[in-house]
Amino acid sequence: MKLAKTALSLALLLACSAIAQQTRKPLPVPDIPGYQTLKGDFHLHTVFSDGAVWPTVRVAEAWRDGLDVLAITDHVEYARYKDDVKIQPGRAYAIAKPAAEQMGLILVPGAEITKSTPEPPVHFNALFVTNPALINNPDLMQALRAAKAQNAFVLWNHPRFRVPKAEWFPKVAAAYQEGLFSGMELVNGPDFYPEAYPWVDEKKLTIFAASDAHNPMNPDTGSSQRPITLVFVRTRDLVGVREALEARRTAAWANGELWGAEEHLRPLFERAVTIENAELSARPGSSILLRLRNSSAIAFKYRLTGPAWLTSQDTVLAPAAVSLLRGAVAGTAPAGTKRTDVEMEVTNVHVAPGRNLAARIPISLNIAAAK
Repeated sequence: MKLAKTALSLALLLACSAIAQQTRKPLPVPDIPGYQTLKGDFHLHTVFSDGAVWPTVRVAEAWRDGLDVLAITDHVEYARYKDDVKIQPGRAYAIAKPAAEQMGLILVPGAEITKSTPEPPVHFNALFVTNPALINNPDLMQALRAAKAQNAFVLWNHPRFRVPKAEWFPKVAAAYQEGLFSGMELVNGPDFYPEAYPWVDEKKLTIFAASDAHNPMNPDTGSSQRPITLVFVRTRDLVGVREALEARRTAAWANGELWGAEEHLRPLFERAVTIENAELSARPGSSILLRLRNSSAIAFKYRLTGPAWLTSQDTVLAPAAVSLLRGAVAGTAPAGTKRTDVEMEVTNVHVAPGRNLAARIPISLNIAAAK
């Protein structure tokens, strides 16, 4: 036990010292009309279950990585360090709350319901739970009912956990039929579940992307960023987050991809991407340069779909930068000034299974008469 305590203490000391002095990474994502856009991670673990960090470390990591909201969701059924850490339901939240307030983050109380038998194993996160001890029940349905009795918002975690393919398993179906959960992780850590994507619309589930972090998290970089749930809130507080989750105003952002409802992702793209030179002049057969500013931290991948006389080999609008769209005006382009749209399929913004966002950027093009 003494060795375990020493190892745990060392791990906590290293984790805390690693983030003692840090800066916050800008992670701009535009608001959409009527709502503020928050970045969140709703699946995190600490030493109060099977994680390897103290609760305040999770808060500091979230602040460093540009997040606005987080939930610590320790397992209620077991704690790896119970011989070394005094385990009390809700203790991780109580420890993390002052740090979250100091850093201006919204901390959502949460817990994870973990059931491994009968097969397949299924896990659910209960957010806004008021007494985690009451959901520690060996029976899955009773645990979920206890969460509902506390007015928790419940989501199904990693639907492909320890199975080759996600399925609408009988016990998941039973819980859904009883109205015991209303969200689902479409992304967990590095994993996206394409087979589960259709359920988002079919079952009217709120989309989540979460890190499910257990160990200390390395600082996010442009090429390595934790999965993030975008939450479109009316008010920047717990009430606003809860209302947005219930209204299904979320999107999943992970691995350079976005998944969400078109009504939310279209205005997000339109707010993020603007054209600096919407008035252009060219001759038939000449080239033009469009300067597209992307004010967000999201790199948008695209494929031009129109107009027919405009072509380009470029494919990415870089984040927080101005990108040049190099176009070639066909020799058959009609002379005169016309207002038209640059049409593109945004190939990493998914608004339904098999369907990407179709975007339009208005321009005015004056084409001189051919000599």
